[in-house]
This record gives sequence, structure tokens and C-alpha cells, in this order.
Amino acid sequence: MLSERAAEQPAYESLGEQDGVELRQYASMAVAATHVEGPFSTSLQEGFHRLAGYLFGGNLGTHSLEMTAPVSLQRRGAAWRMTFVMPSEFTLESLPVPLDARIHLEAVAAKRMAALRFSGRATEETVKAWTAELMERLHRQRLHPVGEPLLAQYNSPFMPSFLRRNEVLVEVRLAAVH
Repeated sequence: MLSERAAEQPAYESLGEQDGVELRQYASMAVAATHVEGPFSTSLQEGFHRLAGYLFGGNLGTHSLEMTAPVSLQRRGAAWRMTFVMPSEFTLESLPVPLDARIHLEAVAAKRMAALRFSGRATEETVKAWTAELMERLHRQRLHPVGEPLLAQYNSPFMPSFLRRNEVLVEVRLAAVH
């Protein structure tokens, strides 16, 4: 039997599911974020190694923090923004300071997100296709996306493709009723 150690995930309340899209209310959280310019796969790899370096001692005090899930990637203009959710035992103020100036600790406010799950390898092409599918389903449900969608990956690189859990998520608001 193949298994991975369960990593802590951000707290959320499921508000229901329709047409394969789960609506979630996330609590506020702290994240470590970095921006990487370049192609999707290169940015994914570079961003991951940079943030993992912070978690595994690349900080003042050389503290080692537990890995959490998911690892998120979001297009921001010409760059990609990667985030790791920080373990819930920490506040923004209690997290160790990163040694790498390209890593920023940020507070993320509570928000309502729509999530569409898929398995397999998350290539740039598959992410574009699943993002388009999410947007179409949101349109049919009269939900309006706010901001740019993001890719969330929950598994280590060693997990076989068919067992991987990936999601595309976007913040949403309800349509105005006329």
C-alpha cells in the first residue's frame, strides 16, 4: 500500500458542492510566498526549492518547520507566485524570519473559494484546461471569480500521477440578484 504522511492543510468549511465544484470558506492563515519569473515548470521547481529551504532551516535561528499542503502556484503578470501555508501553530509574528530576501511572510484574510479537483500531473496545459473548466462551471452557477485562479498541489513528487490530488481554486462572490 502506498501512502504519504498526512500534511497539515488550511482550515476551511465546506459550503456545498455543485457540478463538481466545492465552495469553501477558508479561515485566515499565514503563508510564505516567493515570486519566480520563467516558464511554468521551471518556476514550479525553483519556487518549491526556495520555500522548502526556508522551512528546513533557511531562517534566523535555523528552525525546521513541518511541511504543509497544498503548495500553491498563481500567475502574477510575467511571474509566478508560489506559496506554502505555514503550520497553524504559528502566527505571522511568531514565524522565523527568512534568510532569503525573495521569501515574504504574509497574512491571508479569510475568503470564499471555489475548488475543482483533478488528478494526474499538473502541467501548464492541464492547469489551463482545468482552469477553463472551473470558470465555465462557475459561470453556469452564477458565481463570479475574484482575482486570478491558483493551482494547489497536495502530494510529494514521488506520488504516482494517477493518485495525485490537485485543485484549481479561485476566490468567488455571489451574483447580484435582479
